[in-house]
Amino acid sequence: MPNKARVAIKVFDVETSIAFYTKFLNFELVEFQPNAGIAYIRDSDHDLLLLTPPHLEDPRSLLDEPRIVFKPGDTLDFSVDTFETQHARLVEDGLSNMRVEENERGERKLLVTDPNGYHFVFVIPVKRSPEAMRAAYAGLSDEITAALDGLTEADLDLERTPNEWSIRQIIHHLALSTSLSLMPIETVLVNPGSVFVRPTYDQEKWVEVLDYKHRPIGTSLALIRAVQAHITQLLLHVPNSWDHSIVRKFTSEDEGHTTTLSDMIAIQIEHTTAHLDEIRQTRKIHHR
Repeated sequence: MPNKARVAIKVFDVETSIAFYTKFLNFELVEFQPNAGIAYIRDSDHDLLLLTPPHLEDPRSLLDEPRIVFKPGDTLDFSVDTFETQHARLVEDGLSNMRVEENERGERKLLVTDPNGYHFVFVIPVKRSPEAMRAAYAGLSDEITAALDGLTEADLDLERTPNEWSIRQIIHHLALSTSLSLMPIETVLVNPGSVFVRPTYDQEKWVEVLDYKHRPIGTSLALIRAVQAHITQLLLHVPNSWDHSIVRKFTSEDEGHTTTLSDMIAIQIEHTTAHLDEIRQTRKIHHR
């Protein structure tokens, strides 16, 4: 029995999904439990995922924190260093439901849609110098402001597709992720080589209990801007730390993984810009 996954993917048919993920996405089947109708697979980022059927309404009891459950139509992002090889292999395997995009930041993305309607996005991160990375991070608040420019309060409740997060919910989520990034970034600056146990959270529970759906976004925007300005200042005053690392864990029993300051800043840039792309797509769909 594998260790518990932290992410579940609801699928229409587990066996069909296993076949698709192992053949086309090169994910690894770890365990299939036919009687329970569930399976564990390991994705290209080496994370364990739980596949569950539709009748299993809430698989959270089978997950470890932070207990994230994806639904058909959601988007899952991965980094990839072998973009050309992966694209060529998928073409050779006859996969037609995919496309390649390049955004204004120079990121190339391979987008694959699976039989359940999930969108798997494989991204080649932009290689930036420390100065360029710091500038990109410092500009995120202005990018958020630009992405929201001209929207009314009612517009903030628009969704890209039914049951996806609204623009309002995305902003509150960005406030959470930005604030959670502060302590590990300060830790790697002050105590490189140490172990950092990240506070765990059930993402959807926080969305519900903290009322992301109805709260005004002003305080969340202010929090994002303040934390990003604070971190930008730290990057200027504690130079030559880009390669410093810590071991990040969800619990003290976790094996954890090593991550550098450069990794942390890159993740924040990629995470924020990915959600801003969702906001722009939502505006385009609704002609806003």
